[in-house]
Amino acid sequence: MKKKKIILGSSSKFRKNLLRTLNLDFTCISPDINESQHSNEEPADMAIRLAIEKAKKICSQESDSLVISSDACASCKGKILGKPLTRKIAIEYLEFISNKTIIFHTSICVMDSNTMEYKIDIAKYTIKIKELNKNDIIKYVDTHEPYYSSAAFRYEVAKDFLIKEFNDKENDISGLIGLPLKKLTNILKEYNVL
Repeated sequence: MKKKKIILGSSSKFRKNLLRTLNLDFTCISPDINESQHSNEEPADMAIRLAIEKAKKICSQESDSLVISSDACASCKGKILGKPLTRKIAIEYLEFISNKTIIFHTSICVMDSNTMEYKIDIAKYTIKIKELNKNDIIKYVDTHEPYYSSAAFRYEVAKDFLIKEFNDKENDISGLIGLPLKKLTNILKEYNVL
C-alpha cells in the first residue's frame, strides 16, 4: 500500500512550526476559502465547518494524501472575533475584550483525499483577559502585529500581558497557537501515521 502524503492545509507559520514538532514529512497548501461566519452560526460550529471546508478544498485537488486542517474561532459576550487584518480593528478587539472572558475554539480535521472521509475534534479554551489600557494595547499591536490571529490574541507572545486567568482543561496550549497537537496526535494514530 502506497504511503499517503501529508499536507497541512494552512499558510500559517505558527501551524507549520507546531506540526514540525511531530517529526512528520509534510507539505503546505493554503486552502484559500471564504472564512465568513454563516448567519446564527455558533463559534464551535464555525471552527469545525471551516476546518472541514479547508480540507475538502485541498482534497479535491490532491490524491493519496491525508490533509490536516484547523481553524480557530474566538468569541466574547456572544460576538465572534475573527482575524482583525488591520491595526485599527486589532485595537478595537483588544479594547472590547479588556477585562472580559474570551472563549477560543480550535478545530482539527484530518481528511483522506481518496475517500473524503475525515476525523475531527475541537479544543476549547476559556480565558479571562486583564484590564488593558489604551497605551499598552497600542504597544502590543505595534510590537506583535496580531492581524492574523483570532481576536488579535497571540498566546505565544502575549500570555503575560493579556491573561488574567486561564485554566487549561485541554492540557495542551498548542491549540491557542493554532493547532491542537494532542488531539491531532490521537487522530493521526487512528490513521496509523504516528
